[in-house]
Amino acid sequence: MSAVAKRYARALFEVASENQTIDTTETELNQITDIIAQDAEFRAILTHPKITAAEKTDMLNTLFAGKVSETTLIFLGLVINRGREESFSDIAQNFTELANEVRGYADAIVTTAKSLTEEEAQAIAAQFGAKLNKKLRVTTKVDPSIIGGMMVRIGDRMYDGSIKGKLSRFTQQIKQAQV
Repeated sequence: MSAVAKRYARALFEVASENQTIDTTETELNQITDIIAQDAEFRAILTHPKITAAEKTDMLNTLFAGKVSETTLIFLGLVINRGREESFSDIAQNFTELANEVRGYADAIVTTAKSLTEEEAQAIAAQFGAKLNKKLRVTTKVDPSIIGGMMVRIGDRMYDGSIKGKLSRFTQQIKQAQV
């Protein structure tokens, strides 16, 4: 994530917080991000250097008028006028992170060697959530290469309780002891 995306997200978040529209703004940003990601032609137009900022802004106003709030439309225009179109998805992601922090939510990615049941995922969310004093939303991944145990990523922190990780740490300790 770029520092620029964080600044833009923080500025929009402050406006949305002031207007008490954090949830609505987050939904709108995610919808726009999805459209940009799914529609290659729209993305090409939005990032094309020969299309002026005014033309891009007019196009967005036509497309999204009445579908998103005026605050979001103005913000889109600002992003385009500043030439930051390619940072839009990062801005939206940063906005969501800020909103989650205020709500006391965190996203966790739990990687295991075999798939987890819903109950197991909820138990992991409860355990880590209690330690972090947050409500965790868990996404599970299966990676047989970790052999057993689990790896949990919450934000930029990684908790590695996998057998693969333990073997790796054990190998490092042996190498250091031999020196």
